[in-house]
Amino acid sequence: MKRIYDAANLILLFLIGSFVHSWYPRLPKRIPTHFDLAGNPDGWSGREAFFALAAVPLVMTLVFYVLARFLPRIASNPRHLNIPHKEEFFKLPEEKRRVYWDLLREFFAGLVAAINLLFYVLIRGTVRVAAGEAGLLPLREMLPAFAAMGLILILYLFRLMRTPGKLVRGEI
Repeated sequence: MKRIYDAANLILLFLIGSFVHSWYPRLPKRIPTHFDLAGNPDGWSGREAFFALAAVPLVMTLVFYVLARFLPRIASNPRHLNIPHKEEFFKLPEEKRRVYWDLLREFFAGLVAAINLLFYVLIRGTVRVAAGEAGLLPLREMLPAFAAMGLILILYLFRLMRTPGKLVRGEI
């Protein structure tokens, strides 16, 4: 699954970058940068803020991937990790613990893919409102991204909580 999430992240970042590149010259000088819960714009900025909005998914993706890469090193001290069966987990051989770290990397990649999908829809909606093609941010179009985030959080947090015990008991 991680490869699928990695590919989804690359595709979504490419789509966001392409969309921003193609729309920026056509944007009005003032664009909505904040919306209320109903989707009405209630904050405005210059169109330069559009680049900042588009940079958030890229920076966030980099932070998630770097964190996932270095978390095993950071958590090599048991005081820095809070998981079930922590003491037994740290007594396991490195190849057994790698199963947990791989699952954690997969979780981060999936979660950031869902967040990137949300940003893609948000950026497209912001452009439609700025261009006058829509009056509201399309909250309904964001539902699949929110659903994906919720499913990934539930599924992976459940798995991440059960995996250390399974590793300790030798079930994996």
